Amino acid sequence: MKIVPLIRTGLLAALLLASGHGIAATMQHAFLVQNSGWMEPFYSDQRSQLKPLVAAVATTVVRPGDGVVVAAFNQQSPGNVSPRALFTGNDAGHVAPALASLQVARKASGALADTDFREAVAATITGPFQARPGILWIFTNNRNSPGNDPDTAKRNREFYDLVHLDPSITRSLAFPLRMPVKGAHYQAAGLMVYALAYGEQAAEHLQALLDDGTLGRVFTSAPARLKPLDRDAVRIVPHGVSNSGNVRVSLAADGRTLVFDIGSSDEITRIGLKASLENLFFPYQIASAEVTGTMNAGATSLPVAVLPRTIENLAPGASTEVELELPVPQGQVPSPWSLEALSAMGKQVTIPATVEIALDQQRLRISDGFRGELADLFPGDPLSDVFIPPDTIQASTARIPIALRVQYPLLPVLLLVGAALLLVAGLTLLAVLAGRTARYEIVVDGYRRTVALKAFAALELRDPHGNYAGRIKRGLGRPRVVEVAEGHTVSVTGR
Repeated sequence: MKIVPLIRTGLLAALLLASGHGIAATMQHAFLVQNSGWMEPFYSDQRSQLKPLVAAVATTVVRPGDGVVVAAFNQQSPGNVSPRALFTGNDAGHVAPALASLQVARKASGALADTDFREAVAATITGPFQARPGILWIFTNNRNSPGNDPDTAKRNREFYDLVHLDPSITRSLAFPLRMPVKGAHYQAAGLMVYALAYGEQAAEHLQALLDDGTLGRVFTSAPARLKPLDRDAVRIVPHGVSNSGNVRVSLAADGRTLVFDIGSSDEITRIGLKASLENLFFPYQIASAEVTGTMNAGATSLPVAVLPRTIENLAPGASTEVELELPVPQGQVPSPWSLEALSAMGKQVTIPATVEIALDQQRLRISDGFRGELADLFPGDPLSDVFIPPDTIQASTARIPIALRVQYPLLPVLLLVGAALLLVAGLTLLAVLAGRTARYEIVVDGYRRTVALKAFAALELRDPHGNYAGRIKRGLGRPRVVEVAEGHTVSVTGR
């Protein structure tokens, strides 16, 4: 059975699970320990740290509730099972006892066993993992066969395609380690640990283990990234703003987010940013690439000018100086009189955005330093070709989060508060005045009389015979005559 269709089928199941349940709180881990012929010195040399290393990685990365599988792998043959399960459960503390008696495997003929990485990975995914997301940790001396298998080159290519091209393997890391050992038949200078994430949930989990420092507790050097090589290519480290002294730029605590502090009254439409572009593609040198940028804020997408437009020979971890012209998304900046700005009470309103840096016509090559390290640890090893980047990957993107922090003045808030207080005071005064009763002298048909009237009240007037004579109405001041009946006279003479 070919690995690619098998793993793709499993990935579909994993994606269906992810869409229904979200990111899993727990993760499956498989620790696959090679015990074929080339691994002989790692089992016979008393100085070998292979088994302690596997146990240390397991106890470091496995969290409560995670699934744990420990298996020895070489190549399936009559009388020899591969991979062979040594432990399945949820307790990483059982890893060391499970490995204690493990030795080099042999064929039925007595010859040392060969190796088949593809077979071990496929059997783990379809077996213990049940085609659900998980991380496979492969411990190997980086050799696929001890020379007695004519299909070694073919198997190397299958492993290369699995790591780089198969879509179900979503993230791949490699940790080259120095571990000199010498046995009765072979000797080795180093050991390789591969971490392959099967499914998107596993990729996110593996990245989280790297970001939160978990992997750094057991591996002293940064891992080599084998996949993905089409995203998270670079990081922007800001130095300052070139076109405005009123704008301040800094890097957030996460080491990725660019924070710009601007005033709401600053009439700035574009921000000139001086920065360093850092290569995150360890262990790859960016031989050449064309750089373009785009800012996305809400539904708005705006071009970002980048100078220089090309980068060349940028070593992993190294930086090159660039200038970016970032547009300020005016449609996303609230007015100082908007509810959002006023509710900030004179403080800051943060506008999230994203700058996408694209590297087109990207050419990568293994850095000379890393190539030399591999040659030293694994001399003459063809499997190290797994580090050669695929020709099909000629572009990558990096999404850098942006936070525009707009400082709004307190004056609009004070004006609105003052206006509100004046309104309340005016309404209170009106209420007081409206509640007071005043007396006024009026004359109806020559007869003088005194009436009591509240503010905004009206009063019908009658003559001495009880006939309707007219009507008066009061505002805040003295009343006024609003109606006089025919044949009558009405006047307000005083208070």
